[in-house]
Amino acid sequence: MLVCCCACDEDKTVDPTLMPEATTTGANTLGCLIDGWVYASGRYGTPSVRLSDDEENHYVEIDAAVGVFSSLHLVLVNPRQGTTCTYTDAVLDEGDLGDGEAYITRMDGTIISGTFSGGSIKEGRFDIKYREKPEGGEAVY
Repeated sequence: MLVCCCACDEDKTVDPTLMPEATTTGANTLGCLIDGWVYASGRYGTPSVRLSDDEENHYVEIDAAVGVFSSLHLVLVNPRQGTTCTYTDAVLDEGDLGDGEAYITRMDGTIISGTFSGGSIKEGRFDIKYREKPEGGEAVY
């Protein structure tokens, strides 16, 4: 098992102890402080976005690997550019981080960017490329 872990191909050009810059260019980054510790994607992979709807709400689910064996998950509820929305289901490796708020700086059908905080999370930021789902089709990431 140790050999398999050592054979993983990581991007060593990204320092996981530093927060990514707050950008709106689709840099495919996510970072935050959780209980004072830095958790950042980049070195561990690209964050992903999944879109869904129900009768009342539009949801944007964000998943990001923030460590070799750690991933962060949160769900934005009714995000729109230039507004604050809530996020729920914030989880780091099955540990509940509490709900909070996200301010969406860009959401244009190709890029979603913003900041977030609440519960155990402080100074969160994300900037992720995605594409809206086509009429009657599946979302494309």
